[in-house]
Amino acid sequence: MAYIKTKKLSSGGASHTVYWRAGGGRTDPWCNETFEDLDPAERFRDLVNGHGQQWPPGWIKGRGFVKPDEPAVPDAEMFAMYAHVYVGLLTDISDHTRTNYTRFIDN
Repeated sequence: MAYIKTKKLSSGGASHTVYWRAGGGRTDPWCNETFEDLDPAERFRDLVNGHGQQWPPGWIKGRGFVKPDEPAVPDAEMFAMYAHVYVGLLTDISDHTRTNYTRFIDN
């Protein structure tokens, strides 16, 4: 279950952080999102609980819900972008293998 932890700031205000384990399992990784006001934090906590301890669909960490008119990067393009960077960072592989990996990503 997601929960809210309130932290008093030195400025006199407070921050409200929603914590939960992605998927809800005991060993699943921790996730969190921070809010300045309690009401949005409570609504977000309820969304996380309602979506099976997962990020609500359409929510971008630190930004909130993406507006429909904002262009979204297709999953295939995002995968290719990260995959090319990853292949570029690999060590101890031959140039032939790197070329093959790049070709696999592009296909």
